[in-house]
Amino acid sequence: MRRILVLAGLVAVAAAALPSAGQTSSSLDFTVRITQGATFRHPHPPAGDAGDVFSTTLTLFAMEPEFGKGTDAKLGTMTFSWTFKGQCSATAAGCKGTSNIDTVTTLPGGTITANGTNVPLSHTPFVVPIQKGTGRFTGASGSIAIAPDGHALTVYKIKLP
Repeated sequence: MRRILVLAGLVAVAAAALPSAGQTSSSLDFTVRITQGATFRHPHPPAGDAGDVFSTTLTLFAMEPEFGKGTDAKLGTMTFSWTFKGQCSATAAGCKGTSNIDTVTTLPGGTITANGTNVPLSHTPFVVPIQKGTGRFTGASGSIAIAPDGHALTVYKIKLP
């Protein structure tokens, strides 16, 4: 009985150390499909877009099996807020302004925080550097590209310690 318990313990430790799909010992790169929830405007003086904060929640869906979930499964969410710097139209078409972007992504096993300052609004993707992570993403760095080529996608390039 003791051998079985020791063997079970070793198998559990080995399984925890194995990387999941798309993950090596130092990186995790994957793309998710996103849907956007309601957008909320939090106005700040002066009148107009400059200085106003906008926030929304993005729902993340697997493009291929990831984190033990199948294709099209809900993987998590990203809270997403941005502060306009400059004047822009609602669609950001022809916008010469920038934005500060703050995100927190919740995925199976932890969270990823990414923030960008003076991110140009005139083109996509909006790329924000990863600042930190929790759980399985503790010590994470890398970047998140939101809406590449204007598509409803987000691309994660995560470096793990």
